[in-house]
Amino acid sequence: MVKVAVLGCGILGTKIAGCLAYHGHLVKVYDSDARALDALYSNLESDREDLKKDGLMIQRQFLGQVLCMGRLEEAVQDAEFIFEAVVDNMEIKKDLFERTSHLCRPSTIFVTNTLYLDVNEIVEKTAYKEQTLGLRFLHPVYAIPEVEITMTRYTSTEVLEKVKAFLEKMGKTLFFRSGKEPLILTPQQIESRKIARREQIRRQQGLPGLLTVALPQLGHSGNFSPAQDDEYAIPTNDRDCAICMDRLRNCLLCPCHHMVTCNECAKMLFNRKDYCPVCRKSIMEIIRVYTS
Repeated sequence: MVKVAVLGCGILGTKIAGCLAYHGHLVKVYDSDARALDALYSNLESDREDLKKDGLMIQRQFLGQVLCMGRLEEAVQDAEFIFEAVVDNMEIKKDLFERTSHLCRPSTIFVTNTLYLDVNEIVEKTAYKEQTLGLRFLHPVYAIPEVEITMTRYTSTEVLEKVKAFLEKMGKTLFFRSGKEPLILTPQQIESRKIARREQIRRQQGLPGLLTVALPQLGHSGNFSPAQDDEYAIPTNDRDCAICMDRLRNCLLCPCHHMVTCNECAKMLFNRKDYCPVCRKSIMEIIRVYTS
């Protein structure tokens, strides 16, 4: 399990967060629009149903967790990777990168999703520029293995290798843009990749099936869905508070009864009238839990 932050929960950000959670990671999502955060879980559920209908999902639930964060610093303070997926506007991205880079750890890898913007300009005021690069997930994120990478003039080789290893464990394959135009798949190319993905899942489940569409050799041994099939699976080693990441989870947020924070952070959420990070319901009461 890797701790990841996704900034922006529009269509792209939601699908990136869902894809990361699908592969077992702890994902904290931040958006300045509270209405977008409120809609996140229903959108994720819709994506999950679409995956099941298309035969692209083995387990009944995502293996990781997705938590909503109302404050930027709480989303990024302990993240190992940050995926920025806000609107494709240069000034908005530059401001977000600059602010966020002073809130996260120096070792955090910070990537931007952009179609046409200059990634060097996006990160020009960012601290630890060697930790930055551009990554563009192709639509639909869950089914397409290719991820377009754009290195900044500052990106270190070590960061590139870490990103490559992280994405390959999720069945993704990095490629560099050739020319100035981004790769945009045709409907036929998208469908062929969905067919290939379904075939991998069928083979993993031991079902018969033949691959009927020839695809470019962009896959590798990591291109398989997680094998776990537990409806309520969450990472078993994740018992830290979702806010401070230091203390243990030791209280219930009511009325939803989610146990996701320590008592101190729960009081902080309650006092500022914030919501449960799991379901976005109002916090009316905090029940302290004691374990022996």
